Amino acid sequence: GAGRAFSAGQDLRERLADDAPPLDEELGLRYNPIIRAIREAPQPVLAAVNGVAAGAGASLAFACDLRIASEAASFVLAFGRIGLVPDSGATWTLPRLVGAARAADMAFLGESVSASEARAMGLVSRVVAPNALMSEAADVAARIAALAPGATTMTKRLLGLAFDHPLQAALAAEAEAQGIAGSDPDHREGLAAFMEKRTPRFSPD
Repeated sequence: GAGRAFSAGQDLRERLADDAPPLDEELGLRYNPIIRAIREAPQPVLAAVNGVAAGAGASLAFACDLRIASEAASFVLAFGRIGLVPDSGATWTLPRLVGAARAADMAFLGESVSASEARAMGLVSRVVAPNALMSEAADVAARIAALAPGATTMTKRLLGLAFDHPLQAALAAEAEAQGIAGSDPDHREGLAAFMEKRTPRFSPD
């Protein structure tokens, strides 16, 4: 979130070096592990995007569970302009976020998508002034952190299943997770706090 850009992606000058490693090797060693870590983290991961998020930098933002953008933010997948394909999970995450048509538009044309356009297409959930970005991100993170940790972790897992499993599997997974959450002491604490009109005191995970 700090600085003029979220991430401009890889320094393309590195690719011109005679000893530049093969791209598949570089993805396997440097980029893909980060994307997997974000997706597999038990806690929701939030991206605060200020300025340009390009290439693998955009892919990194797409992999996060929530994206908050400043009014100065933009997203661009310009891989095709240099004869490459979107990577770092973008071909998996982007269609799930904005739909096949808009994902194809971004992937093929490589045009910059502004913060307001990103919000309209569902790519980001909030757009704020640049000087309010980090405080807004911190507020959202604090609100999530104040929730029951077990339920939050299971919610992330269930949302991750949404586009890869049929409805019947989603219903079964929800029921299983709800059974676990419903027997957790945090559930009773949440109910008591709601009835007593106070802030719940959830146990740390």
